[in-house]
Amino acid sequence: MARQTKRTFLCNKEATVLTVSGSLMNSYLFVATVSLALELVVLALIIVAFGLKRQSFRKHGFTMLAALVVHLINIGAVMVPSFIVGLVPIVMEKPTSLIGLFSPIHAAIGTVTVILGIWIVGTWRLRQSTKFCAPKKKLMLATFILWLISLFLGIIFYFILNWSSLFG
Repeated sequence: MARQTKRTFLCNKEATVLTVSGSLMNSYLFVATVSLALELVVLALIIVAFGLKRQSFRKHGFTMLAALVVHLINIGAVMVPSFIVGLVPIVMEKPTSLIGLFSPIHAAIGTVTVILGIWIVGTWRLRQSTKFCAPKKKLMLATFILWLISLFLGIIFYFILNWSSLFG
């Protein structure tokens, strides 16, 4: 039988204690860490894409497309299933907890950001001309800022959920 460990979520004054098997807990931490690492790869791709826009808008566009694809894979494979299976029950049970407050805000900002990203990259359609991109420059910057906010909230959320597993 698997050894039982307790994991405490830093929700509010009253800590919610969930009992999960040790190996299962390590799997959750591993998946969350891989997800965070993928988002940092997306950040690196976006930074590279900003540098490429001075050389070639086409290279900039392809790099942003790659960042969006990695981000969408991460959302579909990790974030949405984790939200539905792991967080919805906590949010429904304790909506005023730290997790209950953080997850819907993170999900809402992230959803708006990914919709904007899909629209911006989708309307580009591999064009070489900048006449379609130039009018969207402010929207691209706003989308990037929203994505950074979502990333920052995601990092905080990662530590809220995994603090006890990471630091004892």
